[in-house]
Amino acid sequence: MLKLMKLEIKKFKFGGTIKGVIIANLIMLFILFMSLLQSKTTHDIALRTYTDVFLTTGILVRATFSIFAAVLISKLIIDEYKNKTINILFTYPINRVKLMVAKLTIVLIFSFVAMIISNFFLDSSMFILNVFVNFIHDPFKIYTLVKSLTNILIYSISFSFINLIPVYIGMIKKSSSATIVSSIILVTLLNNGNSQNSLSSITIIPIILALIGIVAAYLSIKDVEKSDVTNC
Repeated sequence: MLKLMKLEIKKFKFGGTIKGVIIANLIMLFILFMSLLQSKTTHDIALRTYTDVFLTTGILVRATFSIFAAVLISKLIIDEYKNKTINILFTYPINRVKLMVAKLTIVLIFSFVAMIISNFFLDSSMFILNVFVNFIHDPFKIYTLVKSLTNILIYSISFSFINLIPVYIGMIKKSSSATIVSSIILVTLLNNGNSQNSLSSITIIPIILALIGIVAAYLSIKDVEKSDVTNC
């Protein structure tokens, strides 16, 4: 499995994806910084506490990398079906299910690691920025940090599996557009509203959707051994 994952990563040249992650983080940091400047100008401070900051960065990160994951799914799986290059892979003496699981595992690991690192980067940057700008007057509490770290871990795991839901839609339609659009719709529904009243803030909902993501991934690949290569 690990060897298959390494071959897939080498095949699709993930250097560009890593650059995309870095650029996305810089853009998110810029958005947060501009929001702070606007808030200080209008005297309407949306990020009043560290809890507000952590919730806002969490939503930004989850939304960004859910769409990133959909693009990655399209690149690793859907485009291979569209371009018929999956036919070549299926002629090799490799278990098809294992190959597809390797591809999905790459998406899972990418989503999880990207969200963890991005949350840490943005939260740390906002903490350092506050030292100079002082937009948060409430003292930093260990309880807030522990709660934030717990949320980051829970949401990163759950959204990594939620990001697999578009696989099923993409496989049915054999369409990259359908994969990405379904991801955007899912992200919009989960993060509609403010950071404390969105659907994603109700912990049980991301957990249920994560289970649905696992089922969707299973349904997407369960018949891959039986499918006719020429009809892929």
